[in-house]
Formats: sequence, structure tokens, C-alpha cells
Amino acid sequence: MKIAILTSGILPVPAVQGGAAENLIDFYLAYNDLHHLHDITIYSVYHPDVKKRPATQSSVNHYIYINRHSLFARLRAKCHGLMHNNEYYHYQLEYFFERAYQKLKKQHFDLIVLENRPGYAFKLKNRLNTPIISHIHTDLVNPETPQVENLIKTNEGFICVSEYIKSRIVSVGLPTKASVVYNGLDQQRFKPQVSATINRPSMGFSANDFLVIYTGRIVPKKGVKELVQAIQLLQDEPNIKLLVVGGNNYGDSVSSNPYLDELHEMGRQMKGKVLFTGFVPYEQLPSYLCLANVAVVPSRINEALGMSAIEATAMGLPVIATNDGGIPETLEGQKHILIDKDGDMPQQIAEAILQIKEHDVDFKGNQLNPHFTKEVYAETFFKEIERYDIR
Repeated sequence: MKIAILTSGILPVPAVQGGAAENLIDFYLAYNDLHHLHDITIYSVYHPDVKKRPATQSSVNHYIYINRHSLFARLRAKCHGLMHNNEYYHYQLEYFFERAYQKLKKQHFDLIVLENRPGYAFKLKNRLNTPIISHIHTDLVNPETPQVENLIKTNEGFICVSEYIKSRIVSVGLPTKASVVYNGLDQQRFKPQVSATINRPSMGFSANDFLVIYTGRIVPKKGVKELVQAIQLLQDEPNIKLLVVGGNNYGDSVSSNPYLDELHEMGRQMKGKVLFTGFVPYEQLPSYLCLANVAVVPSRINEALGMSAIEATAMGLPVIATNDGGIPETLEGQKHILIDKDGDMPQQIAEAILQIKEHDVDFKGNQLNPHFTKEVYAETFFKEIERYDIR
């Protein structure tokens, strides 16, 4: 098939600035480059570092870029927003779509795949006679979604990252094709590894410390404050320490905002029990996970799936996580403790940390579930989209 992929319009592909969805797009494009399954054109925002990636030289994957950050582009996007102030998405996303569409319409495609932007189908359905499906990474299509019935009708189907996300779409009550393709992880990257620069002594931790790790964005909905509060409750346990790995917004993270400042002050008051690394490149994440004894995923929202939990189990870590959304699906068959996000989260996390610390041997042995390998993910993804081949 000749396939067009419209990315989210926020982060570039290849994933030079990170992003879970962007990394997953890289995985299936690499699989396509290896097996030459389809002729794919990817429409992405531009970043100068994409030129450094060999993936852009593929003979079967073709990368088309829209520069959304130049002064001219920002002015045009603002004007677009003023003239079309009732569109489905923020004017910058709609501007990205319009620029991508001007390029896309010059070619014939057998299928268009929308990466986490199902609302783009509103315009595409009126302009092109091409099947459109959406790859849904977050809880975007549910009974509370604006114009949800039209949204479902303008998409031929949905590929969902979890049974939870599929259930949310199905709960609308309209006939639709919805299937599940679990996210994949690069198991060659996420395996125990020794780093010369990322180690316990250099960070002020000792070999005897019981190290708790959080990886991900540091924003209120991720529950990082509740995790830090749990460490406060464990101040009488001198060897329990916390390592917080991540920033507030991927590669564009800032070093200070009211939420971060509050967390850092809480950490300072505990005098060495909490360390914040700030944003780190995704490729370094396994080296940090190698240092830990347990990972915590304390999300206060219903996560679509929970890649942090998958990454931690791949590194052999037991996981403490909230029992909602798609997270429990990532922990089936793994050593873990689930907590109630609507209860007293700091107390529950503290108790779970102590339980794992006291029964450390019983919580060892996690490994990557084969469902979550990048090869299985990419193979299954293409099998699903080939269901929409109407040539």
C-alpha cells in the first residue's frame, strides 16, 4: 500500500526530541524499512537534528517536514487561528495540518493514518476519498469527547494502545472498528547495563541504599508530589532514597516552575533522600533504571497504557502503580503492587515500598513481556492497518 502518516504536529519524527508516540512511529518505520512492506510518507514537524538520523535516507519511508517554529510560520499560524477560531484543535495544530495537507493532496494514497489526531479526519473526509484510520495513544475518543459521534463516523477505524482505550471508544455506543496493538519497547536497549558516568556513587547514593525510582514527566497529574510525600513518611528509614528522572516537558523541559519548585524544596528538606536529575535523553534511561530497586508509577489519571511500567519490568524491577487505565495491562504476570489513586496515595506508596524492601527476594524476576517487544508491536501494527486495504 501507499500510506500517508500524519504525526501529532508537536514533536518531530524521527524522535530527536523524545516522545512516546514518536518513538513508536520510529519502531514501525524501522520495521518497514527492513521488510519493505509499504511505501510510506510521513508528515512531521521539522527539527534540525532530524537530518542526522540515517532513518531519513530510507527508500520506502519518505519524510516530509513542516517548519512550525520559524517566525514566518508562527505568524501564519496565528493568522490562521484568527480566521478560523472554531476549529477542532489549537490553531497551531490546525496550521500544521493545513500545511501537511497541501503537500499530501499532491499524491494518491491508499490509506491515511492519523497519529493521535483523530480530529484531522473531519477535514480530510470532506476533501479526499481515502480511507482514514486513527492510531490512538491517549484517551481522546470517549463519551465526553466533543463531537465524538462525528469523530467516530469520520474515521474508518481505530488502533488502540490498550484494551482500556478500546473500551473507552466502544463505550460511545456507535458501530466502529477498534483493535488493540500494544506499544513496543526496544529490548536491546532496555537491559542491564553499566555506565561509567551514571552510577550510585556519582549521585550520592550508596550500595546499601534501597533506591526508589520515578521516570517520566514531572507534572501534577503524574503523581510525583504524592511519591515525594511517601518518602517523607519514610524518613525514619535512612536507606530508602528516591531518584526522580525527567523534566516537565520532554526535550523542552524547564528548570523551574511553581510545581517543580515545591518538589525541589520538599526534597531539600529531606537532606539527601531525594535527587532530581532533570530531563535526560531517552537513550540514557536504562542506565538510571539499573541503579534502582523498585519503580513507582503513581499516576493520578487513567493512563492509556503506561510505558514507564513496561520499561521498569524490562529492567527487572518490581513496580508500584495505580490501579486504573491501561497500567494494569502492562503488569500482568509481573511482580508488582497496585494502589488506589483515589485513596491516600502517599501512605499506600510508603507501605508498598516497605513491603517490597522487606520481601525483596519475592519481588525479583521481572522481564519484558513478549507482547511489548518492538518487533511484535510493529508486525501487529501492520497486520491491523492492512485490514483497511481496499485496493
